[in-house]
Amino acid sequence: MKSSDIFGVAVRTIGVLVVLYGLYDIWGGFDNFFENVLSPPSQDSDSSGASTLSYFVFGVPEFIVGALFFFLADWVVKLAYRD
Repeated sequence: MKSSDIFGVAVRTIGVLVVLYGLYDIWGGFDNFFENVLSPPSQDSDSSGASTLSYFVFGVPEFIVGALFFFLADWVVKLAYRD
């Protein structure tokens, strides 16, 4: 196995880990959203809606970048190891 092959495996592994982390954030956003929707309204004016939005603001780009790293790993390897 050449070093470029090992680098490709590493890029794909990082891509999978970033996709999983993005899915974890998206799942947390849905969980937080439905927790806020199903809870009774309170008198406090805490801004938990911004917290829910932040899960999606970070989770969706993490998922997209991870998927790009996974599916475009050959391009990243060619960029790093020019022959």
